[in-house]
Amino acid sequence: MNLKPNLKRRLLMGWLGLSPLTLLASKMPKLEKEDSSIADILINRWEKSRSYTMAVLDAMPVEDFEFRPSPEQMSFAQHFLHIGYTNNMFLGVLKDEKTYADFNALKDAPFFFDLPDPVSVFNADSLQKRSPEVNKALIVAYLNETHDYVLANLKGLKDEFLKEGREKVKPWYLEGHTHLDLILRAENHTVHHRAQAVSYLRMKGIQPPGYSKHNTL
Repeated sequence: MNLKPNLKRRLLMGWLGLSPLTLLASKMPKLEKEDSSIADILINRWEKSRSYTMAVLDAMPVEDFEFRPSPEQMSFAQHFLHIGYTNNMFLGVLKDEKTYADFNALKDAPFFFDLPDPVSVFNADSLQKRSPEVNKALIVAYLNETHDYVLANLKGLKDEFLKEGREKVKPWYLEGHTHLDLILRAENHTVHHRAQAVSYLRMKGIQPPGYSKHNTL
């Protein structure tokens, strides 16, 4: 059987388990270290998420932080306070040994940071009268504080620990969540509200920050 040289080479590489794709994959950089824990990967993702969240926040002019498309909706500023509050809550539920059966018990938990303004983080409301620059600075500081809290609590978590927590007593909307579920739920929730903030930027005629450059590894 006469085979062309290229075909012979392919067959030989195939018999040896050295397909072109295998060789190519072997030369590609690994996205994560092989010994990375799940917590290490989560921390990397949260740091990227934080970068993009802060970029979206910064894209809105300070004088438009109270913008909302309709009276019933939360303002641009409220979405970011809500993100910080909820991240604080989910990671607090994960780490606190005490359990909370409902939101009324949970809202007074000692792990919560003080909000920088008495504004509601759930319903349409307005910030206290201050200069726009001061309000933005307060929101940025709170977001950084709550993101630092998330990252600090992710460090050192063991893979086995992340699988646990399903049976821990929680408010109904967190029932059945493992510790990993709580972390993923918090990030998913951040994405949900950040996307609404992006739409607010569009309504104001502002080009949102590019997604990919803040999220590549």
